[in-house]
Amino acid sequence: MNDPELQRLRARMAEADASLLQAVHHRMEVARAIGERKSREGLALRDFRTEGEVLERWRQGLAPLDIPPERAESLARWLVEESVRVQERLGEPSRASSAPSDIVVAGGLGQMGGWMREYFRAEGHRVGVYDPRAGEVPPGTYPFPVHNDLRRAIDEADVLVVATPMRVAPHFYREIWKTQSEAVIFDILSVKAPLLPTLRKTRERGFHVTSLHPLFGPGTRTLSDRNLLILDCGDAEANARARALFATTSLTITEMPLEQHDRLMAEVLSLPHAMSLLFGRVLAAAGHRPEELARAAPTSYRRHAEVARIVTQENPELAFDIQALNPATTAMLERLARALRDLQDAVTRPDATTYLRQLGEARQVLEADPSPSPPEPVPGMGRDKGREGTAGRPPGPFALKDGRGNS
Repeated sequence: MNDPELQRLRARMAEADASLLQAVHHRMEVARAIGERKSREGLALRDFRTEGEVLERWRQGLAPLDIPPERAESLARWLVEESVRVQERLGEPSRASSAPSDIVVAGGLGQMGGWMREYFRAEGHRVGVYDPRAGEVPPGTYPFPVHNDLRRAIDEADVLVVATPMRVAPHFYREIWKTQSEAVIFDILSVKAPLLPTLRKTRERGFHVTSLHPLFGPGTRTLSDRNLLILDCGDAEANARARALFATTSLTITEMPLEQHDRLMAEVLSLPHAMSLLFGRVLAAAGHRPEELARAAPTSYRRHAEVARIVTQENPELAFDIQALNPATTAMLERLARALRDLQDAVTRPDATTYLRQLGEARQVLEADPSPSPPEPVPGMGRDKGREGTAGRPPGPFALKDGRGNS
């Protein structure tokens, strides 16, 4: 088709694309200049407060075009993450905070513990890491203290972050009992059941205790539209201190009773993982080749497959613990099995009325989601999610063999 007007319009579109590409190049150059200036001034390269302002600017700027806010946020988040990547190449100096704290991250050589360590360093706090095998680390390996003596590590600490594996966390808290620490102590475990009795006893012994669950993975660079749970253990002061540590970010922070956590996680964490596992297993049992599925796949399949790939590529040991250590998982799986039986019954009879009722029930809860966002790795649901920490891990290969604390 040789339509001169259409060709002219396509040429204008190509010019618009060229302008956008030039603008992205310019933005990255500005990001690099900002990073260099921050480096000279000794400022942190990451600014979690500014990212929220950028996202809001894009939401408002694209609203007149009827572009959904989540689409605008996705574009803005990509630009922010690429700017951070450019600045990270320059290296990140430590900076002085107006109110720096002494923070020790137990398990800070692991993946999520490492994220916490670097976040607090970027915020200007004095951060150290506790790992019982720290004696095997040559001096100067890391630009922060690495301790193998718990009492020594937390003697002067204001905050102690517990990012150990779930199965060894209770033992670690019992070691804390032997200290006289006045620090605010919080864990970041994905399931709280293994720790519930120990947290209660730790509180009864007079320690300042709360519990956190960051619902994002260690590869996260921007925090807008990300969630952080603070689980109340009966210490309002500890809750407030934990909240203040993330006050400069655009995180959505929610407080709830500790006892409610695992039942909720069975629905929002264990269920998506179970569905992804079943999705993959059903496909495997069907015997189709992956390329055959890809060629015939509609949008719904591609979206499900994208989420399932993210979830099933996570750390299998952690994924199993998230399912097996949560006492609410059993009831969730029973509901899943019952829903599958009901669906099978409705379509084999066939019974359109029952099927439409089931569809309506599903729509009602899914349409109530106030903040739809694109799939992203979160603790227990991400391909870049490693184990939750290394401190107190049972005997085995030391978790520093790749130089980052990731085995």
